[in-house]
Amino acid sequence: MQVKIAAAAALLLLNLAAPSWGGEAPGAYNEALKLHRAGKMKEAVAAYDKAIKADPRRAEAFVGRGEAYAKLGQPELAIKDQDEAIKLNPKLAEAYYIRGSAYDEIKQYDRAVKDYDEAIRLNAKHSDAYRQRGSAYYALGQFDNAIKDFGDAIRLDPKDAGAYYQRGLALRRQGKNEPAVQDYTMALKLNPKNAEVYNNRANAYSLLGKYDQALQDYDTALKLEPKNAMIYANRGLVKLRQGKNAEAEKDFAKSFELDPSLKQKLEPVIGAKAAPEK
Repeated sequence: MQVKIAAAAALLLLNLAAPSWGGEAPGAYNEALKLHRAGKMKEAVAAYDKAIKADPRRAEAFVGRGEAYAKLGQPELAIKDQDEAIKLNPKLAEAYYIRGSAYDEIKQYDRAVKDYDEAIRLNAKHSDAYRQRGSAYYALGQFDNAIKDFGDAIRLDPKDAGAYYQRGLALRRQGKNEPAVQDYTMALKLNPKNAEVYNNRANAYSLLGKYDQALQDYDTALKLEPKNAMIYANRGLVKLRQGKNAEAEKDFAKSFELDPSLKQKLEPVIGAKAAPEK
C-alpha cells in the first residue's frame, strides 16, 4: 500500500562527516549531502558517483545514492546500492530501511517486511520503519500486524499523521469504523490539508450511516482537490442514499467528466442504489 502522506526516510548519513576519507572522497560526499538536503537528486547522484569512485569502500555513499535513486523513481537502482552498502556495513539500519521502501515500490512486500525487521532490530526507535512495515503488512492483508506496527510508530512519534491515517485504513478494513474515524481525525489534526484523509473519513461516516458528517468531509476534500473524480462519485452515492437524486446526478456527471472510466464502473452501483426497495 502506497499512501500519499507516507514520510520520506530521514537519512542517518546526513549527520555523518567524512574526515577519514582520503583524496577527493570527502569533498564529493559532503557536496552530495548538500545537494541531497536541497532536494537536487540528479545532481546528488552525480556527486555520490564521484565519492564512490574516489573511495568505493564507504557504505554511506551507497546508502545516500540509493535513496536519491529511490526519490527519482528508480527503485531497482536503489536496491542495488543498498545491497552494496549492506555488504560493506551490515549494521546500517537505514540501508535496510531504504531497501525495504524500494521493495515496497515494486510490490515485493514480503522482502520489504524482512528488511524493515532488520532495520528495527538495529534501531528499535526507528518509527518510520514501523510505519512502513505496517504498510507492507496492510498490502499483504495482515491487518492485525499492520495495526500493531502503526501503533508502535505512533508511540515513537505521536505527531506522525501518516501512521494515524494508515491505522485508520486498516481498522476500516476490519469493519471497525468508529475507531477508524478517530484515527482519521487525529491525522487531520496533524495535517488538515489532506483531501485523501477527509475522503476516507467521509467513507467511514457513510458506512456508519452518518451521512451529514460524510457530506461535510466530502465538501472539504473537494475544496482541497476540486478535480478529484472519485470524491464527487462518493459524495453522489451518499446523496443518492439520502434521496437527493438530482444533486447526486450532478455529482456523478462531474465525476464522469473528470474521469470517463468511472462511468462503466459506477453505473451498476448507481442503478442498484437508485432502484426502489421491494
